[in-house]
Amino acid sequence: MKKWLMSMLALLSLPAVAGLEGLTFITEEYPPYNYRQDDRLEGISVELLERIFRVTDTARSRKDILYYPWARGYDTALSEPGTVLFSTTRTEQREPLFQWVGPIATDRVTLIARRDSDIRLDDIADVIAGGYRIAVIREDIGAQRLQEAGVPDSQVHAAISNVSALRMLERGRVDLWTYSEDVAFWLMNEENLPTTDYVPALTISESDLYYALNPRTDPTLVAKMQEALNRLREDGVLSVILGGTIAFNTEEYPPYNYEDGNGRITGTSTELLRAALEAAELDADFRLLPWARAYTEAQLRERHCVYSTTRTPEREALFTWIGPLISSTWAAFALADADIDADSLEDLQELRVGSFREDAVGHYAASQGVPIVVASAERENIGRLRAGLIDAWVTGEETAWLLAEEAGLSLQRLFAFNEVDLYLACHPSVPDQFVTRLQAALDRALAEAEAP
Repeated sequence: MKKWLMSMLALLSLPAVAGLEGLTFITEEYPPYNYRQDDRLEGISVELLERIFRVTDTARSRKDILYYPWARGYDTALSEPGTVLFSTTRTEQREPLFQWVGPIATDRVTLIARRDSDIRLDDIADVIAGGYRIAVIREDIGAQRLQEAGVPDSQVHAAISNVSALRMLERGRVDLWTYSEDVAFWLMNEENLPTTDYVPALTISESDLYYALNPRTDPTLVAKMQEALNRLREDGVLSVILGGTIAFNTEEYPPYNYEDGNGRITGTSTELLRAALEAAELDADFRLLPWARAYTEAQLRERHCVYSTTRTPEREALFTWIGPLISSTWAAFALADADIDADSLEDLQELRVGSFREDAVGHYAASQGVPIVVASAERENIGRLRAGLIDAWVTGEETAWLLAEEAGLSLQRLFAFNEVDLYLACHPSVPDQFVTRLQAALDRALAEAEAP
């Protein structure tokens, strides 16, 4: 009995398995995942780690995270048990060097082009054949991947920093920039450059970011971190960190956005946005409203966006722009049997011409001297044409034909007068990380759709 009691006391005297408080967390400058701003650590990975602390009742915060240069942090994580380094790319070469908790996010290294360059790339062979000038950061994974792919040194132009590389691309000194897509788009926002002016032209490397733990770290703690991260993902916490749920207002404007027979908001623009949101692990609440209200809410209410919206000089400063989503041709229409001879907006100046409130097509026509009769919604113009309340109608061409077919109304197309891109326009309060991730995911979705 005494022997048994002594054995039990010995077991009880053993140290309990330490919690996450016993780990040392190290990070570096790698926005938007982890970076320092005004002496405070910020970023997706930092926010996610603080949530892990909460879920596991760990008495730690971002203030307890060490901020080291990458080389120092990497060496420390390799040599000292209980060390956690993030955000770390999980590669085949590094696999046996660490224990891993993740993934945090997928990091894509892409060749980024100016949108107006119209560069189209299917593979690295196209890069070499085109002789494109490429900005790189020395020893960066992007530079390494280009070298491995056989891109000639004459095409590669080393920049002293990521900001310098971005400026080289902006000013046309290079045709492409190879860098982490998320980091590149984050930098564009920081440098006040419109992210819509740039597009990922080709992904050259794709890998996941993780928390990397020294291999001699207690596996129980590794499992505890992983379990907490899994639970956070299932609960949609990553989406909250990336900006939470944003209101996406739209209107009845087929084929781009409309409500189907089951009450679901759909359309080409809508489905493109849904696909991009899913790929970027973001959330939005789609709402169908009268256009004037949808537009006004996005302009005045925080965390609201509106689509499909024409990007005009008058609207430019009012919103943060994501897109383009789709292109639209503006045209003038009349009843099929109407005796109207018009081939320009000038020819409509003596007629009654329909549009609807806050519509860019009507605003443009009015700026050219066309007298606009404003309706509250686009569909009303079909009935007004039929009743003879207006003589002509200016709108998007696809929308006109679809609404007319739906109403059994025969139209004649008088002329086209503009070709525009349609966008998602967001209130400036929508978080930068939401905007940049959605823009990048949208560009990838469009590139995949255009691929043969």
